[in-house]
Amino acid sequence: MKAARFLLAALAIVCFVGSANATVVINEYWADDAGGDTNEYIELFSPDGMSLDGLSLIVVDGDTAGNPGSSNFNRVTIQHDLSGSLGAGAFLLIGNGADITEDITGFDTPGGGTTSLQNGSQTYALVNTADIAYCVDAAAGCTSGGPDHVDADELTPASVAAITAALVDGIGTVDNTAGDDVYFGSPTIGPNGAGFNWDTASRVPNGVDTDTAGDWLTQDNFGDAIELGDANDALATPGAVNVPEPGTLALLSLGLVGLIRRRR
Repeated sequence: MKAARFLLAALAIVCFVGSANATVVINEYWADDAGGDTNEYIELFSPDGMSLDGLSLIVVDGDTAGNPGSSNFNRVTIQHDLSGSLGAGAFLLIGNGADITEDITGFDTPGGGTTSLQNGSQTYALVNTADIAYCVDAAAGCTSGGPDHVDADELTPASVAAITAALVDGIGTVDNTAGDDVYFGSPTIGPNGAGFNWDTASRVPNGVDTDTAGDWLTQDNFGDAIELGDANDALATPGAVNVPEPGTLALLSLGLVGLIRRRR
């Protein structure tokens, strides 16, 4: 009986384990679903509770093939400024999906308006809003369009350096285009076996943050043409605790049982 109780407690810890490095993380995303992209979201999670004031969620285009002269270099497609706070163990969903009933607030662009998540390579990042600066004048040192380059969606080199130095959390996902960029020193997941970026990814166990790709389980929901709510989208748990897939859970259980036996 004691062993069984220990196993149940350990499994609960697996499901609710928090971040080792930050008090708020990008916990899950769903991008590029089949059809009209009506269910896209990015989920934030705070294991310990945290104020969100002064933080922003940004998404940076990575499809430049490593070319600093590309018009997409350092280019932010989404900037969503955050406010308020998250309680311990709380989630916040940010997205554009009419089919999602949770706390959706929309994907904001740097210049105003809303957009959807792109196909292909991109970096999702939680950053200090004060570190964000765009190429709004020729003195900003931006080079992708020449020495007098001005682009209100492109981060300045100084801004990229400041965000990298004080990054709250980040994850990069890449397709099979050679030389794609991942920003701010974020860990990288992808490409998948079909040569595309992973469209869905979740931290498993929930909230785990070791700053490695191993924190994430991935799924190609676009290639499988599945929609949020289908039986096959086990990784998509918007606003709820991320749990391992059945096979992964079985392996964890076996490991915990072995630990119990060694403790006897």
